[in-house]
Amino acid sequence: MIAKIKTRESFAGIVDYAHDYNNDKKKARLIDYKDVCIISNKSIADSFTIQASMRMKIAKPVKHISLGFSPNDTHLFTDDKEGDELMVRIAKDWMQEMGITNTQYIIARHLDTEHPHCHLVFNRIDNDGNVISDSRERIRNMAVCKLLNKKYGLYVTPSKSRKIHEDRLRGYEAKKHKLRMDINNILDKSSNWGEFCRLLKEAGISIRFFTSSQTNTIRGISFANHQISISGSKLEPKVLTYGQLCFKLGERENTEISSPNMEGHYQSFMHTGGSSKHSNDNTECMESSTIENESSGSTNSSAVGEALIELMLQPHQVQTGGGGGDSDNRGWRDDDRDKDNNKNRTYKRRR
Repeated sequence: MIAKIKTRESFAGIVDYAHDYNNDKKKARLIDYKDVCIISNKSIADSFTIQASMRMKIAKPVKHISLGFSPNDTHLFTDDKEGDELMVRIAKDWMQEMGITNTQYIIARHLDTEHPHCHLVFNRIDNDGNVISDSRERIRNMAVCKLLNKKYGLYVTPSKSRKIHEDRLRGYEAKKHKLRMDINNILDKSSNWGEFCRLLKEAGISIRFFTSSQTNTIRGISFANHQISISGSKLEPKVLTYGQLCFKLGERENTEISSPNMEGHYQSFMHTGGSSKHSNDNTECMESSTIENESSGSTNSSAVGEALIELMLQPHQVQTGGGGGDSDNRGWRDDDRDKDNNKNRTYKRRR
C-alpha cells in the first residue's frame, strides 16, 4: 500500500475526478462519505466549499489522497461489498493515524487499473473551523503506510536494485565495472581463500592487503589488473571488503604480517607476472609479506637499498681542511647561515 498526497485549491475539479461515475472505464463509485450532500458531484463540492469558507485565508483547503494497493492483494479487495468495506476500513485507519478527524470526506473506488485503489478527498477545515495541520505529512505518511501494511498483511514491493547499463559506461567506470564483475564471478566459484586467490591469478588480477601500522594486522584489501587498481570497499562495499570476504571465504589462519619493516603499507600477496615470488609457495594466498627475487640481481638490489638507507640516516657533515694547517669543524648549516647573513647585509654606497 502506498498513499500519494496532493493539495488543491478547488473542490469541484477533484470531486468530479474522484467520483466520475459516468466514465465506463473508471467505473467509479462512492464507497464512503461524511458530512456532505451526495445528491450530485456539485452538491458534494458545494458542501466542502461552504465549510472551507470559515477560513478564507487558507488558499488550498483541498486534500486529495490516492491509496494504491499491490496487484498481489487483488484477492483481498474483491469487487463487492466485502472488498469495499476493507478498503474503507484501511482508508479510515490511515486518516486516524494521520490525525485527520472531525472533518468532511469522501472515498471513491476506481476499477480502471489492475491494482486496487481508491481516492480520498477531505476538507482541511474541520467541522469546528480549525485547520488540520499537514506539517511533515510526507514523513508521517511513510510511517503510517508501513504500519498499515503490517497490520493488514498487505504485500510490500521489494526495493529494486539499480540496474547498470553496461553499454553506457565509459572510461574509468567501464573498467571498474568489468573488474567488479570478474571478481564477483570468481568469488561465486570460490569456497576458501586459496581457491579465490588462485582463480584471481589465473584471470590476471592481483590482490593486496593493507596492514595496520599499530597492530600489524590486515585491515583492508585491494584489487588490480592491467587497467585499474582499486580498494575492495570502493569497488563493492557490501561484498568485496576484507571483512565481507572473510565472512564468505572463512577467516584466514594468520592475519598478522610477519615483516615489521612493512607496517602501514600495502602488502602484495600475489603477483600476476614479473620475476618475483613469495618465500612461501605452498599456499595460493601468501601469509608472509617478505618478497624474494628469483633473479641473481636481488642481492645487488638489496645492497643498493641498504646503502641508500644508510646515507639517509647518517649525519651529514663535511670535513674540510682550512688554511695554515687548521681544520674547519663548522657544520654544513653554518655555511648556510653565512649566506643568509650576506643576503640581509645592507651595503652603503661609496662616494
